[in-house]
Amino acid sequence: MTAILVMLTLPFMAAVTSFLFKNWKIQYAVTLLSAFLHLTVSFAIFTGFYIPEQFFMFGYDSLSKLFLVVLSNTYFWIVLVSYSYIKLPVESDSTSGKKYYFMLMNFYIIANTAAILSNHFAMYWVAAEATTLSVAPLVYYSRSQESLIAMWKYLFIVSVGIAFAFIGILFLALSSKGTVLDGQQLYFSEFIKNAHLLSPVWLKAGFVFIFVGLSTKIGVAPMHAGDVDATSTAPSPIAALFSGTLRITALLGVLRMLQILKNTGSYEFAKFLLVTGGLLSILVTLIFMLKATDMKKMVAYSSVEHLGIIILGIGTGGLAFIGAMYHIVFNSMTKVGLFLSAGKIHYKYNSKNISEISGVLERLPWTGWLFLISFFAVSGIPPFGFFFSEIKIFEGMLFSQRPYILLITMFMFLLIFINMGNLFFKMLYRKDPQKEFVSNDEKFDVFHFTTIALLLIMIAVAVATPDVLSKNILDIANDFGMLP
Repeated sequence: MTAILVMLTLPFMAAVTSFLFKNWKIQYAVTLLSAFLHLTVSFAIFTGFYIPEQFFMFGYDSLSKLFLVVLSNTYFWIVLVSYSYIKLPVESDSTSGKKYYFMLMNFYIIANTAAILSNHFAMYWVAAEATTLSVAPLVYYSRSQESLIAMWKYLFIVSVGIAFAFIGILFLALSSKGTVLDGQQLYFSEFIKNAHLLSPVWLKAGFVFIFVGLSTKIGVAPMHAGDVDATSTAPSPIAALFSGTLRITALLGVLRMLQILKNTGSYEFAKFLLVTGGLLSILVTLIFMLKATDMKKMVAYSSVEHLGIIILGIGTGGLAFIGAMYHIVFNSMTKVGLFLSAGKIHYKYNSKNISEISGVLERLPWTGWLFLISFFAVSGIPPFGFFFSEIKIFEGMLFSQRPYILLITMFMFLLIFINMGNLFFKMLYRKDPQKEFVSNDEKFDVFHFTTIALLLIMIAVAVATPDVLSKNILDIANDFGMLP
């Protein structure tokens, strides 16, 4: 059995088992085993244990190997905390959200795995749509009115986006008319190899539609609204999974198009769109932070900010592109801890309103301190990973053709840090509680363990970067012609 087939089969078997057996312990045990094996095989692929292969419409290169190991790592840690989460009571009397939690999560992993490993635009599109259909019911987990609205809003906006992406793929097919690719299947590898033969006009149109369409899933402003509402409403483990994996899977489609454009005269056009989208995402985050009242939306907007800096780094190219690849890795680890801590605070205070949350460090010392540390991590404070990846991105921007963008970006980052920090510190240190509290009895649990583990792993990877990771990212940069 090929490694690719194993990666697709493991979560499928876990999903089927979760559907057949209604016992949560069985569902959890099978899913945890699937996540562990998924992580093991992805690391084996990443380290070169498996020889690169093709299976049906699937395969892997340096880019998909990186995204796959990010997906697998996040999948494992989210599954680890999920059983403790679903034991918590929900406001609704319905248990259907809990009943199908692990099944939907595993189908979500299948879809993401298929999208990442796809070597075909049509297969990628189908898999990307499947991620939407599997994650949307998880947004509606609590069966509340707010979650229902968020689910339908996300489905509508992303469905429109997926339709745009489909049109982009059609334009890509039209760009091959009259070439050796005319009438052939839409394989990434073939289009990259023959990019110089494609029509620049249709390529540009295709990139615009794919970038705009997939931005609804990436969370790039101004197409971010559905993504933010879904992330802030979903259960905290799903929100963390959402932020760390779904966005990068959508980003993969944009990167594949960028790789094609790199071999044509349309590359500067794509860079302009990426830089603009990145700056807008950071600006929108700043505007929200100035009037933020919802804690979980604030955390969700931090994801918009960091996807913005990733998009900005990719658009800048060179060293900034390399920094963006590292940022993708660190983003998945950092956001898990932040979302889990925010979810714990939400549950204990029964509120997401910042004005109703106070004294967190005193009442929830484990959660409070980890929330604070996660804030420092997401803000790019050393020795956390974002510090090192952002330094690379900023250095690349400094020596780019548009160094003034660095000043704009750093100014917005400073204002976001000040406003976000002010709101977080109010929740942590304010001594005038205004909301009835669930319990003052906090014990160290799996949520805290997972947050600490991921923060330590992130620091270790950032400070002593494994050679296999450095080589992989340099290979990606070389494939894109982005070596400084």
